[in-house]
This record gives sequence, structure tokens and C-alpha cells, in this order.
Amino acid sequence: MLPLAIFEEIEAVFFDAEGTLFQIHPSVGHIYARICKEYGLRVPPQEMEKRFREVFGRLNRGGKARPEECLAYWRQIFRETVTSFGPLDRLEEAFEKCYWAFATAKNFVLSPGAREVLANLRAQKKKLALVSNWDERLRHLVLDFGLQEFFDALIISCEVGYAKPDPTIYLLACQKLQIKPSKGLMIGDQLEDDVLAARRAGLWALRYPGGDLRRLFPKL
Repeated sequence: MLPLAIFEEIEAVFFDAEGTLFQIHPSVGHIYARICKEYGLRVPPQEMEKRFREVFGRLNRGGKARPEECLAYWRQIFRETVTSFGPLDRLEEAFEKCYWAFATAKNFVLSPGAREVLANLRAQKKKLALVSNWDERLRHLVLDFGLQEFFDALIISCEVGYAKPDPTIYLLACQKLQIKPSKGLMIGDQLEDDVLAARRAGLWALRYPGGDLRRLFPKL
């Protein structure tokens, strides 16, 4: 939690998306397994999740996100995850269904206190934005959750061409909201991507450890 005197000087609060404002539920592996079952491939969700994490950890891009490559990136993750368990009928069709499954609120849960935090920050006249290593699906997800009224901007790596932990994405976010970096606060669950990178850009930053988001703010 920031000291109250510092928080009162903050003009804009930036949030990470998945892992901070909301969480995938029950897991990527569960969602992949459920959809792949429709296409003839049966895999225990826990095994699918383990394999997904292995592939994601190996392929995870850092520093830059070229917009034209983002869909291909997720297609490669999906293919390498699921085909390691055997052949899949209509692979591309299954990928498309899995890809867009992560654009709907039914496959996510909001973090405790998330909606209340956003509403209270808005009431305090703070500017709000998401800064996320994501793609076009995030805009659909925000609409599906009914959160669009809270945000002044969505800064999405696959749209701006930079991804955390490159501090450039935070500088772009500050430019978008027309604030100095020293007047911005970043909230996120990843130490390197969300906290240290934001601080290198000149913002204040706090790590979200899980639980109720309201605990991070002195006046909520």
C-alpha cells in the first residue's frame, strides 16, 4: 500500500489484466481439454495444463509484441500443447474455438473487490487503464464483464507493438492518459513485468499478491 500522501498525488492507476484484475477459471488446461474433447481428443485437464505451462514458458515472448504475429504465436502454443497428446480432428477449427474462449467472461472470475476498487477510484477522479500483454480478445472480455465504463484506455501489447517487461509500454500508457510517469501507479501480480518494469519507466508500482484488491489502496 502506498502512503496516503503519495496516493493522493496519483493521477492514474494502471492495472494488469489476467492474474490481477481477473483470473482464468478453472485453467487454460481445463478449457483446452474441454474443447479438444469435442474434436476427438481426450486429455485429463491437469495433464493439458501441465503441458500448456511447459510450452508457454518456452515460447513466451518478451520485450516486443508485433501485432501481426500475435495470432500465430497463440496458434503455435495451442498446436504444441494439444498435438503432443495425439491427433486432433479439424485442428484449426479447434484452435479458433479455444482462442475465442478466452474472450468471454464465463471462463474467468473477477478478483475479489475488483469492481469496487474500479468504482471507488473513478469516484476519486483517478484515470484508469489496463496495461496487458494480450491481444484483441481483451477488448471483448472487458465488454463481457461490463467494465468498459471504468477505463480511459486499454494498452494492449499486440496493438501497440511492445510488451512487458519493456518499459516502453508503460511510457505509451502514460502518454495515452496524458500524465507524467511519476503520477502513475501500476498494480500487477508479476514482479518483473508489472512492478520492476513500471518502476524503470518512472511509475509507482505495487505487486498484487492475491486476495482482495482493496487492501492495496489506502482510501478504499
